Amino acid sequence: MIKILIVDDSALIRSILKQVFSDTDDIVIAGEASNGKSGVEAVRALKPDLVILDINMPVMDGIESTRIIMAENPCPILILSSMIDADTSFRACQAGAMDVMAKPDISQYNDPVFLKNFFTKIRLLGSKSALKEKSSRLRTDVLRPEEIEKTNIPEMIVIGASTGGPKAVRTILSGLPGDLPIPIALVQHLESGFAEGYRDWLNGATDLDVVLVNARMKCTGGKVFLAPTDRHIVVDRSGVYPDDGAKVLNQKPAVDVLFNSASSVFGSKLLGVLLTGMGSDGAMGCLSIVKAGGTTLVQDEASSVIYGMPKEAAMMGAASFVVPLDEMAGSILRILKNR
Repeated sequence: MIKILIVDDSALIRSILKQVFSDTDDIVIAGEASNGKSGVEAVRALKPDLVILDINMPVMDGIESTRIIMAENPCPILILSSMIDADTSFRACQAGAMDVMAKPDISQYNDPVFLKNFFTKIRLLGSKSALKEKSSRLRTDVLRPEEIEKTNIPEMIVIGASTGGPKAVRTILSGLPGDLPIPIALVQHLESGFAEGYRDWLNGATDLDVVLVNARMKCTGGKVFLAPTDRHIVVDRSGVYPDDGAKVLNQKPAVDVLFNSASSVFGSKLLGVLLTGMGSDGAMGCLSIVKAGGTTLVQDEASSVIYGMPKEAAMMGAASFVVPLDEMAGSILRILKNR
């Protein structure tokens, strides 16, 4: 049973959410609060499995309450707010929120398709495996020095991420030098219109130059080529460019599109990194990299917010190495030096 705490200054929204969850057998409302300060106190008392938290509230806003909750009583937090913009979204992620979601129109709470996706997100974030203490897990199959010597030195890095990815990607890029000799291409599943804010947020944490792929660009070292929302990015011999093709696994941009195209160009000289996220996007792309002789680093379960995409890659034998998030940047650098 997943215990939910609802923190929202709107009595109407709290009432709607309680009604929505009353139709489920495995989700219960443990309590509710009307502002961030009361929410922090309720977390201390109720120890919920998941907090659904608004941003714009009296007394204490959602970002500050997220910061306090994650410092004192860490638990998964889903930001659900009508005041979502790129800056707010990524500040919430930096404070410790696992995911950010714009409040739907009230009519959508009666839409079976919306509810199915909403309940899936709630169950994944609120499950006991959604938040893990690294110290309580054994790390296995992690990159070892003798295995690094067997990898090819890559000429390009491709990264894919979904739920929990913004903070994970920022962690990795902050650990890489600005003079990285090879380019990085990145697909992050984002809400439409959030790509510019994500680019700026990443640029504030890394010496690399994060650029948005809105036209064909030559791939050069020291840069991170970020997919726009609602467009794939494709790699060919002349560089990287946006593509308006159909969704893949219901995703656009799709990690698989990037990974598959880059694999066909760079073959054994490609390094793929697949991070936390729901679903299976990127798993087949990892397999194409491995089959071409390239190397893939897949985030481990303990450090993943959602162990979906990395798990799918690992299960199909498409993970060269399973690596904790805090070791990912170092692993990339050791592979580049091949020692």
